[in-house]
Amino acid sequence: MLGGGKTLAPPSGTRLRDRLSASFSSSPFSSPPPSVQITPSSTPVAGTSGSPSSNGANPQEEDAILFPKVYQDAWGAEDVSRSDIHRARIFLLRIVSMSGDTTAIDKLRAILADPSYNRTVPALAYAVQTLLYRNRHASFTVTPLLQAVRYMLLKARVPENPYTDRARAVLDFFFDPALQRNLDPLPPGELIRMLYPSGRLKVCIIGGGPTGLASAISLAERGRGKVEVHVWERRWIITPEGKVDYPATAKRRDQVVTLQDTVTNLLSSRSYEALFAGRPERVWPGSANIQIRKVEDRFLKHCQTEEFSGLIHLHAEGVTREELAAGKCGDFHVLLGTDGAASWVRKSYFDGYETERGKSYALGLAFDRGARNGLPWSQPLNMFLTLGQTRYLLNASDHDGRGYLNMQLTEEEWHKMVSVDGQPIHFGRPACLRRLDGSIPEGFDEGRVFAPSEDRNSPLWKAIEDGLKLFGFKESEVINVVRIPIVVQAVREGVHMLPLSDSSSVTRPHALVAVAGDAAMTVHFWPGRGLNSGIKAGIALGDEICHALRGGKFAGLELKAMKEYNDFIMKLQNREHDKRSIPILNLSGSPEMLGWLLDKARSVPDEVAIEWLVGAMVQIASRLEQRRDWHFPPEANIEPQIRIVLRQLHSQTLREMAVSFPWPTREMTGAEVLPIRSTKPMEKVAWLESVWKLLDRDSRKKDASRGTSPGPANLYENMRMNAQRSKSPMRGRDLSPQRSLSPPGEMGNMAAQMEGLSMNGGLGITNSSGNVQRSAGTLSRRSAVKERVLPSPVSSVSFNDRWRHPNLSQNLDVPCMGGTGDRYQSPARRSRSPGPIAVSPVSPDPAINLTRMLSVKRPPGSMFSDAMALALFRVDDDGRIQDVAAR
Repeated sequence: MLGGGKTLAPPSGTRLRDRLSASFSSSPFSSPPPSVQITPSSTPVAGTSGSPSSNGANPQEEDAILFPKVYQDAWGAEDVSRSDIHRARIFLLRIVSMSGDTTAIDKLRAILADPSYNRTVPALAYAVQTLLYRNRHASFTVTPLLQAVRYMLLKARVPENPYTDRARAVLDFFFDPALQRNLDPLPPGELIRMLYPSGRLKVCIIGGGPTGLASAISLAERGRGKVEVHVWERRWIITPEGKVDYPATAKRRDQVVTLQDTVTNLLSSRSYEALFAGRPERVWPGSANIQIRKVEDRFLKHCQTEEFSGLIHLHAEGVTREELAAGKCGDFHVLLGTDGAASWVRKSYFDGYETERGKSYALGLAFDRGARNGLPWSQPLNMFLTLGQTRYLLNASDHDGRGYLNMQLTEEEWHKMVSVDGQPIHFGRPACLRRLDGSIPEGFDEGRVFAPSEDRNSPLWKAIEDGLKLFGFKESEVINVVRIPIVVQAVREGVHMLPLSDSSSVTRPHALVAVAGDAAMTVHFWPGRGLNSGIKAGIALGDEICHALRGGKFAGLELKAMKEYNDFIMKLQNREHDKRSIPILNLSGSPEMLGWLLDKARSVPDEVAIEWLVGAMVQIASRLEQRRDWHFPPEANIEPQIRIVLRQLHSQTLREMAVSFPWPTREMTGAEVLPIRSTKPMEKVAWLESVWKLLDRDSRKKDASRGTSPGPANLYENMRMNAQRSKSPMRGRDLSPQRSLSPPGEMGNMAAQMEGLSMNGGLGITNSSGNVQRSAGTLSRRSAVKERVLPSPVSSVSFNDRWRHPNLSQNLDVPCMGGTGDRYQSPARRSRSPGPIAVSPVSPDPAINLTRMLSVKRPPGSMFSDAMALALFRVDDDGRIQDVAAR
């Protein structure tokens, strides 16, 4: 007896019994035993009414599911006198009765006898899910009972109207995208193909920073209702209005980042508009500046729009590994770690799969000038000053006057980055500077004053103070100080299997775990690609997960389902590490290299340092302003402007900036690694063009060197200074005779490479007539290693001719050092300048003699030789060596 007082008639007819027995030859809780031999029928697959059918098509290549035709017979002919729930009860009992599993039959009869389970088809399926399967799939294979429930749900058209939470949960369980779609092997006889309504793939994201939010948006947009995302972040709170937001006391990141157009163009139009609020701030070519907190705020708000209702769930709580294992995050298929460089997800599940490639130390000064004031200097001048050296880095927004001034540190300087109470300063506990009246800013106490600021005469404080002066900032505008460890490292694999023991709520044998953003790879932030890489990874993850869903490749949750994402992470690591982070580390970024260079900086005369810096910065300005994607009008009198700024700094700071060298921008160029499925057609064309240009350039280089004996032009091809070659003749003494140099990595002392070059010994200053004069800094000829001096650069006249700016004049608009403007004045841009001042003619250029640093023992390894060869020398195609200052 069943609910309603009706007795279900036993299955009749030996033909139906035999066909059902053939299709249901095992327990409802296991796959067919290996001893059962079932050969799929060669009969063409027939389609049901309203369902697409294509004979011979591979069901794994489309959203389709195959059923034995006997299921249709067991369901019965269409009869309006019978309801779907009545048909479903008869259908399930017939199928289970053929299994011979008395336990399953008894449980199903109990379910069918309970009226509370027999009101709707979803309610009946939910009872089977909870009472027979206990809300868990023991394997990824499909049992006949599970397939029968699927057929029942499809015939009752439940996927077309999942109006209730129970119906949605039932569909997610029985049409779980991690389960196989069909019985394996397929039963004999005619098969029916129907549309497969895949359940939602559930992704759990640990970390709600920019990468986590970008990943959630990408998954929700690309999943089109088939992906459900849960984001966990401990910094969030629930507002009285029920929204998720950051509290006023939350520790937020004030850094300004540069987002590349190649990355933001991958976003949907709605997400792009949400990110920039219709006002991207163009600074660096092909990119836009934005503060990290704005990225977080705007993406967080975008996640809570109606577009993502029911798809993105935000949880204002943190999650630990222990809590995850206890089931706090519920059920999920993929765990994504976007919890930063100190990711516990990476440390827990990728232990032993991490590689550290280098480290650097930095100081960060957060400042806030307010939107009304903007930045002291124009953004073009800020860029030229930044790219001309690697000691200081400015990333700031002129829209709101906020940002970060960073300074690379030596090992010795790093250990001095503490507050007066002796505690290290970091993002969780920043330090402050005293106000002019000696008081402490609000939110800080006496113990958190930045210790180096208490000793105003220390070399370290002078270097920090000069960093502020370099970009026109005042101490009163600094809101906090932190030290930043930069560890260039990455995982060797981007995806692993997550064992069931680490989440008791996972309803299948295992889940997958992946990492993105800083959790997957950390980079040296001087080139500014950390957040770009994180957003690209989030988009790539969404692409590959949704692509795998459409093809049924997530069945079994095998690692190969995420192979394309893993490959993308590996390619991205190679691009960002080998072509961006490592060149910076090799140049001056490592603490050991920077310490060695700064120790030798005192050997460089002041005028040498200034001319070195001015030459590099003016050349960079000339190159950038010629780019098609340059967003600013030409800066007037750029060389005098740079000189005025540099003359404010202490001589030691100028020397340190000079020996840190300009950015190796040429070494950083190359085709970007992009998630190709999201790349728009025009972007693909541009990317291919950039690849062809690189290939063509390499081909031309090989052609130029073909047929010649190995020499400097070949040995140093990858060590050229990233500066535009000068075609003007050198002034002063020439390099004669010309000789080949040994590879720097093979020499014990770089100074030995200078032997044989006919140059004047000692330090010289060249007057306007090109004659070399002895200076007080002449090196003693009794030195153990005879020092060679690079030839004198051109005089002031030829220098200005070479770096001539179209608007150069003797009457210049200059930075306002104090007063109300406190901002760089350009005739074309601002009118609050106090007026032009007369600038005296440029003095004769001194001999650039940075090779004094080569006369002492270098640090271990080849880092120094590579960096010095890259920064100090260039080799013409004819093998001729010239000094950098002469370009």
